[in-house]
Parts: sequence; structure tokens; C-alpha cells
Amino acid sequence: MVIYNQKGSALAIILAVLPVFIAGALLCFSLLGILQNDLGLKYQCRVEGQSGQKRVAPLLSTLLALNSVAIAVKAELAEAILELEAAIASENPAAIAKATKHYMQVLEKRDKLDRRQKQLIKQSNLLLQQSHTFTSMGLRRTGATASNVLLKVDLSSVRGKAPKLAVRPDSPDIAPTYSPVDDFENKQALAHEWQYRVQVRPPFSNFLKGEFSFKKACAVSLAKENSSWLPKIIVGKYSLKSVW
Repeated sequence: MVIYNQKGSALAIILAVLPVFIAGALLCFSLLGILQNDLGLKYQCRVEGQSGQKRVAPLLSTLLALNSVAIAVKAELAEAILELEAAIASENPAAIAKATKHYMQVLEKRDKLDRRQKQLIKQSNLLLQQSHTFTSMGLRRTGATASNVLLKVDLSSVRGKAPKLAVRPDSPDIAPTYSPVDDFENKQALAHEWQYRVQVRPPFSNFLKGEFSFKKACAVSLAKENSSWLPKIIVGKYSLKSVW
């Protein structure tokens, strides 16, 4: 009779512990799934950011390469103005006509260069906006599939603003030279921040209690290496968040 009671007690203990054991095993399995999803979000953010910056890089290189042209045009315009002033002072109609023609040609050249520069900036900004929007949509889509049978995952926010091409004109003139702004890496960055909350679903929540919140971020910018601009994963002002 004692043996029976001992066996019965052991069975009762096993039956009592079994749900907790199963829930614990499910929790471990589910957490692995959440971790995999978390890594997937960061990977997606980085890959899309690198792709976007890679498309912008040649446009930035072209814009900066036009600086030599802008300097030459500015010098040619100054020369054309002096030439026109001298022709007017000489009161020679033929000289005035020739100088005026040259002056107008230089103005046309300057306007054409200015349009080209602005086109490169506009195209870069459009690519940055498209990349940022596409990445945000992808993060939300991936986050929506993170929940499993044990854990419910709510992606509560995806934040970030698409950057503009981080360059500045070096003068207010038409067709100026351009240079990268101060703190270029941060201002050029395609950056995203997201937060998600993890909760245990019922009926498992009867055995396992807990709610967890995580903040994540990633940022991809451009960095100059030798004569090329290349995508670069940065930390910068996101260093206080879980970037990696």
C-alpha cells in the first residue's frame, strides 16, 4: 500500500510539473523564433539601407566631380564680364556684339550646369526617400509575422525620417560648388528605429508570466574610401540603442 502511495505521489508530481516543463520547452523554442525574427529585422534594415546608399553614391560622386566645372565656369564668367565692360568702353559695335555673345554663352553654360547639379540632388533625395519607405514597409511586414503559438509580438512603432543628400552649396550663386555637410555620416544616414513588445499567450500565461519590450535601431550611411563613396553601417547617435 505504501509502494502504491509512493507511485501515486510520483505520478501526481510528474503530472503537476509536466505542463510547466512543456511550457518551458515551448518558451525556449519560441524565443529562438523571436531571436531569429529580430536578427531578420536588423539584417533587412541593413541590406536595404546599403542598397539605397549604393544607388546614391555615384550621384554624389558626380555632383562633387562637377565642382571643377563650376569653378571653371565662374572664372570664365568673370572674364566674360570684364571683356564686355571693355568692349562697351571702347564703343566698338563689333567688339560689343562679340563680347555680348560670349557673355550669353557663358550664362547659358552656367544655367545648364546649375540644372544638372539640382537634378542630381533631386534624384538622390528621391532614391533616399524610396529606400527609406521600402525599408519601413518591409520592417512592418516582417514584424507582423513574428508571433507564434506561445508568444505574441506587437511591433509598436517604426520610426525614422528619410534623409536628404547631405551636401551644401559653398555660395548662394547659381551653379555653386558643393561639399558634404558637417556630421555627414549621421545626416546622410538611412536610419530606422523600431520597438516591439513580447507577451506570453494564454493559456501558457497561467504558467509563465512576463512581458518584455525591446528597442532596436539600424543606420547605414556613406563613407569615402580612397576616391569612392561606399555604404557603411554606423552607430553614431544610435549608440545608446540596440543597433547590433
